[in-house]
Amino acid sequence: AGDAALIAGIMDATDKECGRPITWEIPTIRPSYIRDNYQNRTVPISMMPWSLSVKMFGVPTYRSIMRTDLSLIFDAILFDRALYNPLFNYLSTVATLLPIARKRGKLLGYYNVGVGPVNTGAGKEMLRRLTDIIDFVTVRDQDSYDILREIGVENPNVLISADAALNVRSCADERTKEILQSVGFTMGEEILAINLSKYIDTWAGAGTEPLGREKFLKIYAAALDTVLEKIKVPLLLVCTQVHDIELSKQLMDLVTKAPKKGIISNDRYNHYDIKGVLGNVSLLCGMRLHATILASAGLTPILGIPHQPKVGHYFKTAGVPERILTFKDFTESALIDFLLRGWSDRRSIKAKLEDSIPKLKERALIPARMIAELNRGGSIASFFEDRAKHAA
Repeated sequence: AGDAALIAGIMDATDKECGRPITWEIPTIRPSYIRDNYQNRTVPISMMPWSLSVKMFGVPTYRSIMRTDLSLIFDAILFDRALYNPLFNYLSTVATLLPIARKRGKLLGYYNVGVGPVNTGAGKEMLRRLTDIIDFVTVRDQDSYDILREIGVENPNVLISADAALNVRSCADERTKEILQSVGFTMGEEILAINLSKYIDTWAGAGTEPLGREKFLKIYAAALDTVLEKIKVPLLLVCTQVHDIELSKQLMDLVTKAPKKGIISNDRYNHYDIKGVLGNVSLLCGMRLHATILASAGLTPILGIPHQPKVGHYFKTAGVPERILTFKDFTESALIDFLLRGWSDRRSIKAKLEDSIPKLKERALIPARMIAELNRGGSIASFFEDRAKHAA
């Protein structure tokens, strides 16, 4: 749902700034989703083996890059874990394909990307070389900007924007009401929402042995039972990634003190639906980045348990850096205190979001305006003349 929301935010903003629908070619393993869930002019590009592709590395993506006018990188594919495995890592793929497009005179852009982690010499050099040939680079947080400068990127056209998913519209209230009713909830009632990642702490860099699923679930379920006995509200598990559904169901089954509980996931609901639901809960404690973004974009108070550094980066950008619990502090007592303080402080968290989110939504539109200017044959130099005003 995160990737789907980002694609929607990018296309809608750019079409609006250009004043007309443009054609979007999107590499995907689910062409039907791209065709059925957007009103934009989309062309799915197959990433399946029978199309001569190893995920994004293949003939269809190469042909798409060569025939289109502009190639955009978005989200957080600029990391060096399993760097040379195209089934998992896209940095090596785009670092191979985009320089060819550059030589053909094609435009290249980073659209509100997150950067890192990059820990290897090869990864840093690959990312540096790629970034220095990009026409415009917009990153969604200060940490990503700092990483690019630390690895030696010299491209002057780099500025800090915000995540494209912030501007994605929600489904209609009637649709939200229908979704909540399907799991026994009603609009307007107080709800504690939880979002998990199947990766748990394997990406978190906690500096210790991974918790493992069993220990993670035991700690989380026990903490939730204590919290729910005190606050006496329903528990809603919200999945933005289908890979997290099994873990979420296991946690829901272990929790016994919720007055009622339910699960909503993106195997059934699209990104507009998920955003509508997250905009109608009282507090979200999320692990996935775009669960917290979709919630906070609707001014829902958020807490974070960062399964990746980018989650912590977003909380800093959103003005609530103190509202995260890292895995090095992940104990039952710490989690109970974290959730109870978050619940008690949800109005003050919302007040901070009311200040930061409108500014972030405006900054998230910067690359769409750049693309529109390029589309008109103009120059984007003015966007970078005073980069400091875009800093977080």
